[in-house]
Amino acid sequence: MRRTALVILVLMLGTLAHRSVAAPAAGSVRATMELNQNFYYIGDPLNVRLAITNGGAGEVTNPVKSPLFTAFTIADAQGKALEAAKKPDAQEPTRPAKLAPNAFYGAVVDLSQIYPQLRSKGRYTIKWSADGLAADEIVVTIIPKFEPSKDYSAKVETEQGTFTIDLLKRTAPLGVKAVVDLANAGFYDGLLIHEARGDQLIAGGDPSGSGNGQAPMRYPAELTAVPIVVGSVLLKPAGLAPPANGSQFVITLQPQPTWVGQFTVVGQVVDGLDVVKKISNVATSDRPSHKPLKDIHTIHVTIQERTPAAGAAPGAAQ
Repeated sequence: MRRTALVILVLMLGTLAHRSVAAPAAGSVRATMELNQNFYYIGDPLNVRLAITNGGAGEVTNPVKSPLFTAFTIADAQGKALEAAKKPDAQEPTRPAKLAPNAFYGAVVDLSQIYPQLRSKGRYTIKWSADGLAADEIVVTIIPKFEPSKDYSAKVETEQGTFTIDLLKRTAPLGVKAVVDLANAGFYDGLLIHEARGDQLIAGGDPSGSGNGQAPMRYPAELTAVPIVVGSVLLKPAGLAPPANGSQFVITLQPQPTWVGQFTVVGQVVDGLDVVKKISNVATSDRPSHKPLKDIHTIHVTIQERTPAAGAAPGAAQ
């Protein structure tokens, strides 16, 4: 059952479309690049869909004369251009001389064949331009592959200090995978702690900073009988039916027995609980938002492999 659920999550991650569309050129011809994911694992193929489209009402001359695949340029996070190592296995598409209204041509190419560095960890900018036509650039992140057999912890750095969460792989495999992948992709970096209730809880992980934003993924909730105690890390439901989770999290500072079975318990704070309490007691706005008056960000979340404690009880940090 859990293996099936993990497959569902992978398939859902694959539906995260990343698309760039340049402004139409003369004759309403435009170039479009698309990726089917927001991030990729180290070693994965990086397939980019490239299309040249006539969005106008009349037939136009195709402005692209150059080979499509040689018009890509890739730069790393420092802006250094990557060198092409070989030609791709994909064949150049047939280039029509004319493009009818709404007609297009293009191809899918694995850029990691041309630029092997794209199979390594990092953040890269992809550009395409040829013969006066250019697509909007795409930024893609390559992250370490999630290993279901390994145990992980998350070190969360904020302006108020740092705390560490042991992730509960056995009771929340989908949630742990999502947290690990999002953190490795840098998703949580710079997000606000958007709710703080004195000695009760803090909440974060919302890209909008309001508590009402939408995460870049959805996946099934894992509702179990894991006790919710001081330092429990819960995933905030996305408000869908059937229950689903996203990127938002809540850290409790009081036992919440009535919440058991209603939330996915994804982790347990094992170090820095005093930092979580400190954040919970900052000055906030009036009810109901309880938003800190001074911004507190999750500056960076570092995922680390860990060794589970010997003889850990079911539901413990493992």
